[in-house]
Amino acid sequence: MTATKTQMVLFDPGYAQHTTILSISAEYIYAQLNQFKNFGQKKFQFKMAYPKLTHMADNNVGFCLGSLLWAVYIKSLGDVTIEGNPCLNGEYDEAETVEEADYSINFYDRLKKDAKYYIGEDYKVDPLDVKILKLYKEFLIINKGFTSTNTTAELELPQCFSIPDKKSCDKIHEKIQEVIKTGKLLELKEVLPLAYKK
Repeated sequence: MTATKTQMVLFDPGYAQHTTILSISAEYIYAQLNQFKNFGQKKFQFKMAYPKLTHMADNNVGFCLGSLLWAVYIKSLGDVTIEGNPCLNGEYDEAETVEEADYSINFYDRLKKDAKYYIGEDYKVDPLDVKILKLYKEFLIINKGFTSTNTTAELELPQCFSIPDKKSCDKIHEKIQEVIKTGKLLELKEVLPLAYKK
């Protein structure tokens, strides 16, 4: 169940099953890597971990993008109650709220540097991915970490997002349902232009 048109919508349509907290997962991998003192071993271990790290970074962007597009879609439904918001009635601390977003933004510099150092690869960062993470950070701030977001009317979108027409909203919703099934959250980039104006 994702939404009943007039009664309620879920805070998370199903993204959580496909995501991990980047900082925790990445730091775990780096802690394992740091157990090796020999550069050759470290290099080999990084090479093994590299696809995991890049996948986690991509998935993280997909989750942030998915959250933004879900907000666009549920706002298009009118003033509806949001169910399952784990942040509701919590205490808002901006630094704590944006900590993970900041980690995610800075993670690319680390990955780029380490890919060059350990395996001689140029890790290419899609500027749109960084932009999505920054927009997600803004989204968290303007909604005060969703601590008082009870209905879609109380949900704020970053200024460069707008609610498109019904046909476009339906396309966004269809794509969200598709990626929830496949786990390929980054494919939501296909429908981003329907709601996002640079």
